[in-house]
Amino acid sequence: MNATTITISDIYRLGQQCQSQGDLAAAKAHYIDVISRNPDHADALHCLGNIDAREGRLDDAERLIRKAIALDPMKASFINSLGNILKARGVLDEAARLYEQAARLRSDLPVVQYNLAEVHLKARRYDDALEACFKALDADPNFAGAYDMIGRVLNNKGELAKAVDAFRRAAVIRPEFWEAYDHMGHVFRAQGKLAEARDAFEHAIAIDKNAASPHHNLATVLMLQGDIQGGIKSFERASELRPRHIPTLLNLGLALHTDGRLNGAVRVYKRAIEIDPSDPALYLNLGLVFVEQRRIEQAERRFNDALRLDPGIVRAHAELAALYEESNRLQDLEAQLAAGLAIAPDDPRLNLEAAKADRRAGRIREGIDRLKRFPLDSLEPRLAEQFRYQLGHLHDRANQVEEAFEHFLEANSTASKSARAQKAEPDEFLRVIDRLTDFFASNDPATWPPTPPMRRPPPAFLLGFPRSGTTLLDVVLDSHPRITTVEEQLTVLPVIERLRDLEGGFPGSLETLGDTEIDELRALYYEVLDRFAPRDDSVIVVDKAPIRTVFVGVLWRLFPDAKFVFCQRHPCDVVLSNFMQSYTISDAFAHFLSMDGTVNLYDKVMGLWRLYVSRLPLQWRAVRYEALVDDLALEIRETLDFLDVPWDPAVLDYPKRAKERGTVNTNSYHQVIEPIYDRSRGRWRRYKRQLEPYMSILRKHIAYFGYED
Repeated sequence: MNATTITISDIYRLGQQCQSQGDLAAAKAHYIDVISRNPDHADALHCLGNIDAREGRLDDAERLIRKAIALDPMKASFINSLGNILKARGVLDEAARLYEQAARLRSDLPVVQYNLAEVHLKARRYDDALEACFKALDADPNFAGAYDMIGRVLNNKGELAKAVDAFRRAAVIRPEFWEAYDHMGHVFRAQGKLAEARDAFEHAIAIDKNAASPHHNLATVLMLQGDIQGGIKSFERASELRPRHIPTLLNLGLALHTDGRLNGAVRVYKRAIEIDPSDPALYLNLGLVFVEQRRIEQAERRFNDALRLDPGIVRAHAELAALYEESNRLQDLEAQLAAGLAIAPDDPRLNLEAAKADRRAGRIREGIDRLKRFPLDSLEPRLAEQFRYQLGHLHDRANQVEEAFEHFLEANSTASKSARAQKAEPDEFLRVIDRLTDFFASNDPATWPPTPPMRRPPPAFLLGFPRSGTTLLDVVLDSHPRITTVEEQLTVLPVIERLRDLEGGFPGSLETLGDTEIDELRALYYEVLDRFAPRDDSVIVVDKAPIRTVFVGVLWRLFPDAKFVFCQRHPCDVVLSNFMQSYTISDAFAHFLSMDGTVNLYDKVMGLWRLYVSRLPLQWRAVRYEALVDDLALEIRETLDFLDVPWDPAVLDYPKRAKERGTVNTNSYHQVIEPIYDRSRGRWRRYKRQLEPYMSILRKHIAYFGYED
């Protein structure tokens, strides 16, 4: 086309051509060119306004389209577009008035009636919406959008079978109508027909792989089907297509959190907050991830951010209450519970946290009565599980053994069905124990190459088995000015991973390690340790992790001069207490979801410990939980002597140190700030009937550790 003869009409047509091809930037440039030549070109103003609206610039869009209407007030398409903008703003009554005006001008435009129906749908005026759809079909009996809208209305009315029929009619008329399949999938999902829903969403994606909505909806179905990885992949694709869509980012964060990919969830939530800092749900969910990461201060800030934006978010009140309870901030706990219960006195989660406070205050009957108001089968599974655990503890305190044990059974059964439990590989942890047992039983460590000298003082290790008193001893020792304890961090994991890569694998490579390799493995260990206890050779670092008893042979190989403090407790009390706990599930802790698994794991770990003691020249000392309860000062004095640390009376003020430390990252968090009591000692005797099937396994350990059965 000759540039000297091009007309405004030609430029406008170029804009329309580019717009129809999806090249909005080029179309916009042409429309601006038209308006620069003729500021009163109503059609160009209208088209430019529609592009602005599509790109989210609603203020600019409304200004342009209102100017177009002022220039040509009888143009139904202009009025329809203004209605679309007001509909997007949520000004539904004014949008409906505009659509009705456009319909009076052009009764043959079915899209106007379609838009009017959508406004009525948003306003829940379902009969008016259906009437508008029928008028659209009067104008065009093959208008697929009208059937799709009928399906959406019927879905909202709860007439799901009829809704599916309407969506199918829309798809028959217009086979490339991916939205009809997307909406059909919604109905199938609501009906619990997940396979049909998945097929519908996948059909929509096959029609248009760049349609974000069906990717998002497919992800929700995959999550419901237990395909967490597939769900994450689909949420990620939806997010690529709609990078600023908050619901997609929120659900992606939830999926990553469910999968245990906590750092990924944090990144997604932070990105969403940058896009919309006014959405309280984003802060709430980010706080939940921080809680699991034990980043307690950050979690508290995020929960308070959520409440700042919406003081009525009950979940945020409940999470703060839980955080304060775990952090032993009891005054803050009571204040938070009062604030939350004033808003929602019948909220189950808030009442769960209140029941925990009741238990700590000794209000056992009040706690039981509080929780029993709620039918457990009406709660979502995770919350019902937590109710069961708490009811178990309360009934245990009330000496109602049968009721307590039944609640723990049900709680663990529910927990075993969770996505995190299904992902765990408890058998793999047992295989690790078996490999170590076989290796140390069949090899003579005395024949191995000597270990090179240490370049810094070795750590001490505090271990045993979960619920054997390690947390109490940890906090007491940490109160000493010359001792720093590191609480259950993954200091040994890099060492194990590196050993797997060496010739001989894990644990076979232990017998052939040379000086260079041992120095490398020590460096890997210290790299992690120093993050939590910066190097200071004037203090002793006590690395505490009870389940790390499994890896004593590895630790001795690297640190033959290290001292091991082994916490022991009556085996029956240990297994019973672990069975009663709500743990974050891992390959090891998944065993505690059943009594069979708990006893089997205890048997294997203690068997391996006994093997280590018999085969390795360990420097170790046993600390009995029962002895700590009977005479804390005497037991600690002897433990300090073993560690070559002088007595300091600060160790007897350990509750103060526990409060200074904040959250204790174990299930014993609340006990370490309370006066020592002995109600847990010998508790197993009340559960003799439940323990009887396991006594044949436990008796050998009872005898070995010098207890009575």
